[in-house]
Amino acid sequence: MERVLFVCTGNTCRSPMAEAIFEQKKTKENLQAKSAGVHGMENVPMSEGTRLALAKRGIMESHQSKALSPELIRWADVILTMTESHKKIVQGTYPEVSPYIFTLKEFIITDPDKVKKMEELAEHRTQIEQKRAAFLSDNEGKVAKYNKEKEVHNQSTMEEELLDLLHPHQTAIDRIEWDLPTLDFPDPFGGEQETYEELYQEMEQAIEELLTILNDRSDLED
Repeated sequence: MERVLFVCTGNTCRSPMAEAIFEQKKTKENLQAKSAGVHGMENVPMSEGTRLALAKRGIMESHQSKALSPELIRWADVILTMTESHKKIVQGTYPEVSPYIFTLKEFIITDPDKVKKMEELAEHRTQIEQKRAAFLSDNEGKVAKYNKEKEVHNQSTMEEELLDLLHPHQTAIDRIEWDLPTLDFPDPFGGEQETYEELYQEMEQAIEELLTILNDRSDLED
């Protein structure tokens, strides 16, 4: 069984499009998809632009939005977000499933060089978080004192020390991100129908690549 949860903001544009394409194109019944929004409301219809883009390809949907919930998180084998921002939100809310959370575009990267860069990127981001936390913990007393006594100069000096500590990792992150394609699907909400058409074409290609990966994985498990 491979249960995929697609996540976007409101679960009315991108993630329901991904879910619908996935369900329409899958060739194995053990593959299942659902979608939800990190800021989603319950039972809102999908956007008209998404509905029209799907209908143009013969995909008729009566989608009603869902908010991301613990139940959906437990249901999923893998959680694929539409942007890195969504990924961070889900990881922050459900850290216990962080190893199973990716952006969709990140998950389908198979080129060895890009995979290596993604691993390097993740490591530098981890180092930043760990070093920031350690620095603040080690200087907790000073931070409290400077804030209480409004010692602006000392506050600025400490901030500069932290930035200097993190600078090599941030420089590496900027360099790697420059070499990698964007991992986000742009939000089409409020755009012309052409925007939804462009999103559909990009999403369709990504879902086809995703299904290839999942089918290959399923074949190995059989």
